[in-house]
Amino acid sequence: MSPNTAWQAAQKSASQAWRQAWNARSPREQTLLRAAAFLLAFVWVWQWAWAPAWRTWQEAPARQAAIDGQTQRMLQWQAQAEGLQKPSTVSRTEATQWLEKNLADLGPNAELSLTGDDVTLRVEAAPALAMARWLSQAREHAQTLPHQAQMQQANSPSPNEVLWQGTLVLRLP
Repeated sequence: MSPNTAWQAAQKSASQAWRQAWNARSPREQTLLRAAAFLLAFVWVWQWAWAPAWRTWQEAPARQAAIDGQTQRMLQWQAQAEGLQKPSTVSRTEATQWLEKNLADLGPNAELSLTGDDVTLRVEAAPALAMARWLSQAREHAQTLPHQAQMQQANSPSPNEVLWQGTLVLRLP
């Protein structure tokens, strides 16, 4: 007897045993077993086919909003990078004027002094956020870069506010 024939004989024997066991059950048991098999099949299809698709469909608007936000940020970064790649030429006079015009954000004691290619900024109690914003804008608008810094944290009347004091040397374009 070949292995294939043995397999077919075992399959036929199992099928006959299954039919005998099924026919031995009452019609009520058969109905309950069919309902249980249908319920198990439904749960399996729900778990592995419909539920993941349903979950994805429910999460799609939030994911799309997040992707749209990322796209907008990337487009802003792209525009900023392109702007930095081809900077418009700013004269020393324009750069100095911009620095002086926007100095008020750093507090009443902030002052600039021009020395050759450098501008020295002296601050006393300049708010950290204003300082960071001013340096970023100075790089973008006046095309200045920090060359040397001697900054210390100043005493602040408010524990939530960080203040800086010291000097910062910026290189003019």
